Amino acid sequence: MIFRKIKENGISLRLTYRVMIIVTVVIAALLFSETFLTTLKHSELSNATDNYIALQKSAYDLMNASDYLTEEVQCYTVTGERTHMENYFYEAEVSARREKAIDNMVRSCDDVDAVSELELAMSYSVELMNDEYYAMRLVCEAHGESDMPQAVKNVTLKPEDKALSADEKMKKASEIVHSNDYLKVKNTIRKDMNNCLNKLEEDEKSAQQQTDQAVARHSLRLKILIITETAAIIFVLWITTHLVIKPILKAVKKIREDKSLSVIGSYELRYLAKTYNKMYDAFKKSIASLNYDASHDKLTGVYNRAGYDVLRQNIDVKTSAVLLIDADNFKSINDTYGHTVGDCVLKKIANTLTNVFRSDDLVCRIGGDEFAIFMFNITKDLRMLIENKVTMINETLSDTTDDTLPSVTLSVGVAFGNFAQDVSEMIEQADMALYKVKERGRRGCCFYSP
Repeated sequence: MIFRKIKENGISLRLTYRVMIIVTVVIAALLFSETFLTTLKHSELSNATDNYIALQKSAYDLMNASDYLTEEVQCYTVTGERTHMENYFYEAEVSARREKAIDNMVRSCDDVDAVSELELAMSYSVELMNDEYYAMRLVCEAHGESDMPQAVKNVTLKPEDKALSADEKMKKASEIVHSNDYLKVKNTIRKDMNNCLNKLEEDEKSAQQQTDQAVARHSLRLKILIITETAAIIFVLWITTHLVIKPILKAVKKIREDKSLSVIGSYELRYLAKTYNKMYDAFKKSIASLNYDASHDKLTGVYNRAGYDVLRQNIDVKTSAVLLIDADNFKSINDTYGHTVGDCVLKKIANTLTNVFRSDDLVCRIGGDEFAIFMFNITKDLRMLIENKVTMINETLSDTTDDTLPSVTLSVGVAFGNFAQDVSEMIEQADMALYKVKERGRRGCCFYSP
């Protein structure tokens, strides 16, 4: 009876409208609920990411502070300039970045293992300070310094060290902070730091996976609700096909093809398309700027030739230095042991360069067995510091006890920006210095000088 009446009289638009209003309100409420929950999950992920970034910064602050203390004490034992000792104690006692990093980690991090790794790195860093105080006391004695920080003044030299001459005390001090034992402790600190960062990264990935799963569930419900609403209101949408439906279908196709949207349809859809296109362009630019693989060598993990070409365009010549490095007789290693062993040797070279030089220095692999390093905030007065680093590197690469890899040495050409007008000229000067090292029989370093 009802269907016959409907067939005869048709569907009442007023009734249909009222039904559509009720259905739309219910679906809208559900959509709002699901959208709110999805936004909440994204907010939780954002907060977790912000916390991870803050904790990661704390971890890097501790490492950078430790490296800074090492660099200053090494410079002090090489040059004897009091400024380096003052910088050291300002960082250790006033800036106190290591202690602040630990405090921030303890307050903000729920991962006990990550905190333990950071505290372990801190304990090793503090242990190193005893050797550094001793080395600074030797330098003070060598230069007749009586005005010393209390920590240095409290150090009692061994009788045999007390009896050394001034030059011997300087040499002894430099050996203490450039020794293999000292470097091993530094490497242990880096290992603990990496363990801490790895644990933080695992926590972040776990939180992200949980959020992604929750968002996927909400997204599925949103899709179902959207389809239901579309089916319910399809009757009133037919008059707006050209303003809404066709533009939406074209937009979906563009999104699937990973293209920007065409700005067509109603005012609202045009606004959405413009907003999406802005976000799309920003996303593409971000992806391009964050393309790690394009700028780093897959074998060694340092910057590759492409990264090197970008870096050299942003160098402040007057406060920088460049080191060009060749592995001596590397072809014979490949010929004798094979390319697999050769690759392992290249990795060892890259790791050793990264560990010995400062974290701010940029290591690049620019050829098969060719490397380059950009050093910043450095002048020709620190030549001995670089010589000591090169000596330490060659000693490490010559030691085959732990890894059984063939021994290898490096030839290094160094140019400071003081003598160059631009980066290209500085690199040419470093290349000339490298050629001199090879003329002298390889293994070692040479500094360019006009």
